[in-house]
Amino acid sequence: MTRFAITLFVATRFWAISALTVVSPRQTTDVHLAVAPNCGSLSGPPADINYGLKPLSSYSTIVAFGDSYTSGSTFNGSTLPLPILSPPDPNAGGRITNGALWVENLAAAANATLQDWAVNGSVVDHNMYLGINFTGIPDYLTQVQNYIGARPSSVVEETLYVVFMGMGDYELRSDIYQGPESLTTLASDIIYSILELNSNPVFAKNFMIVDNYGRGTESDAGDAYKASLFSQLYEVSNDLDYDLSFAFVDFKTLWDGVLNGAPGDTKRRRYEAFGYTNPGACLSNDISLTGQCEDPDHTFYWIPGNPSAATHAIMAEYVQEVLTQCVT
Repeated sequence: MTRFAITLFVATRFWAISALTVVSPRQTTDVHLAVAPNCGSLSGPPADINYGLKPLSSYSTIVAFGDSYTSGSTFNGSTLPLPILSPPDPNAGGRITNGALWVENLAAAANATLQDWAVNGSVVDHNMYLGINFTGIPDYLTQVQNYIGARPSSVVEETLYVVFMGMGDYELRSDIYQGPESLTTLASDIIYSILELNSNPVFAKNFMIVDNYGRGTESDAGDAYKASLFSQLYEVSNDLDYDLSFAFVDFKTLWDGVLNGAPGDTKRRRYEAFGYTNPGACLSNDISLTGQCEDPDHTFYWIPGNPSAATHAIMAEYVQEVLTQCVT
């Protein structure tokens, strides 16, 4: 099964020399954002919005749930291993990428402590897949329950909860026992879990919901999933029983900008506008460094479908622009 990943930005960006790690200094990449957020309103179609979240620096703790795009490999909120490649392992400190995750970059920008509960290969709800064995891979609903059970100390007003799910479910949509249309049921599960976190004993108030279901592709079933997720957030915002602030971040704009571009652009111009030299992957898999590309700092993906460290860095920048530019 495809595993997804997430990365953290390390300001110094070097590989430590040790008995396990053969390294050379890494240059700061010049990959940069070349798109702006697609700001909208909660009453409209899915778009980037900030509904009441305070400036990023207001949060001293970031709690993250998700799949490999967000997983630093600990799965329990504890301190993550350093995001360093140790050849021949292609996974930097257990991440499915060559450096830091986007959520690590975000926590660094906020000067916040990251509690990462995300799991490589996770889907929203195992019970939706009768024919797949997910042994050893907690689903998103379990991640949330594990967090509630552990209840790490944090200040409610200073804690931001990140939920980045959906890509694994979309990839496995044909295996959902009620069919791809049931992706909307999974959207409801995500909203339910947010309301559960908002309740006793956690009383969470600040959420960031992130979507990138098709990673540059679209379908009716995927769009229905995202629309359901977004419209249910709108319903929650109008329900006086819930005291929530949240942002919705749609990475579709970023992925489209790199992989699809504006009408009339050539494929070359699309990704080069961001500073990439390659819109594909540096490696063919997350098993070995054999065949690694010569310039991973300018490659969109690290392995097929999973961002490089350079991409994780601009993902975090995109989130910050949503928080500042898309206030509604």
